[in-house]
Amino acid sequence: MFLTEPRPTPYDFHFRLGDIPVRIHPMFWLVALLLGFHDGSTPQQVLLWVVALFISILVHEMGHALTIQYYGWAPSVVLYSFGGLAIHNPNIQTNFGPGRARRGRWTHTFICFAGPLAGFLLAGLFLAALIPTGLMTLDIKWLNETKIPIGYDLSPTKLFPNNVNVWLFVNYMLYINIWWGFVNLLPIYPLDGGQISRELFQMHDRSQPIRNSLILSLVACVLIVILAFQHERRFLAIMFIFLGIQNYQDLNNQGRYGGGNPW
Repeated sequence: MFLTEPRPTPYDFHFRLGDIPVRIHPMFWLVALLLGFHDGSTPQQVLLWVVALFISILVHEMGHALTIQYYGWAPSVVLYSFGGLAIHNPNIQTNFGPGRARRGRWTHTFICFAGPLAGFLLAGLFLAALIPTGLMTLDIKWLNETKIPIGYDLSPTKLFPNNVNVWLFVNYMLYINIWWGFVNLLPIYPLDGGQISRELFQMHDRSQPIRNSLILSLVACVLIVILAFQHERRFLAIMFIFLGIQNYQDLNNQGRYGGGNPW
């Protein structure tokens, strides 16, 4: 979500997934705990939220990282604050990945979309494993009896009738990977959707592509904030107010975009 990689701290946790180094900043754990606390939440439920968030964000960033690797660059992943970054240096060429000869105008767009796609696939795996076997039922909510889905009701059956924690964990995984995935695809910079829209502007707009993408991003922020307040989603409203301010500042100072490519 943010533009720059956080500085290393003595409390960072490091590991590798294959050839990809992963660093977890301590702020990731702190924000995850804060997001997990709500009225009536138990320590078990908060822990389940943190685990679900960690798995989901890691899968999201690995979606970006594996696509970066496919195009022949060497990525690394950092988890911190509200999300994470998949980082690479496009000036350092490697021989890793069959897609290195196919880099082109759409390369950055594919890298950006790979993160939400990885989350959607993870949610799909959960649904494919649970619903056909009858372990859980899923009822889709439709908008005014149309074919536009606006939500779902997940109900435990058979194996999980009384195990609230299992049901809650699955619900967390679906919520993060589906709902957050769609939010992340909104044309708001620096979300993945905002980076995709910026790439499309630069492909097709020969006048002021960066400025126009920022205007779209700012308008989208305003609309989301209005909808969030209408539905009493104060945290969502605050987050997009922050992003709107960030986009407004960039719009008035287009020479300052932060460093690297955040995914």
